Amino acid sequence: MKRATFYLAILGTMAFLCAVLLTVADIVLRTTVGTTIHGLTDIVTLCTMIGALLAIPYGFAADQHVAIDVFTDRMPKPTQRALAALAALMALAFLGGAAWFGYQQMMREWGYGDRSQSIGIPMVYYWLPMVIGLALAALVNLVLLFRGLLGLKGN
Repeated sequence: MKRATFYLAILGTMAFLCAVLLTVADIVLRTTVGTTIHGLTDIVTLCTMIGALLAIPYGFAADQHVAIDVFTDRMPKPTQRALAALAALMALAFLGGAAWFGYQQMMREWGYGDRSQSIGIPMVYYWLPMVIGLALAALVNLVLLFRGLLGLKGN
């Protein structure tokens, strides 16, 4: 689980790198030859969606999300496991719901045929990484929930 989500996070990082390189190229072009990259905002927005949402599942799988360990580290191990299972259950519910509602909106956008403003990228491409990222993060939390309930460790 951790390895698969790691490779997705690498793809997300590449999307961020693409956005940065295109933005730098646009700045250089504007200052040197007075031209710009057409549709840069649309492309950078899409790269940001891909980058951020493909990294979320890895954050859960690697236990690298923001947490306050000062209190929980001092609790007994059974309490820590129960809190971890509760956190996974709450994350599963939230992420699963967000993925479901995102999917519904994605399908509406697809039905409408909506496109981005400057270069006409279909809006479904903006929704797809969100739905995939949230659904995978929910799946990771489902696995974490079962591991927590069974008292298992590891990825």
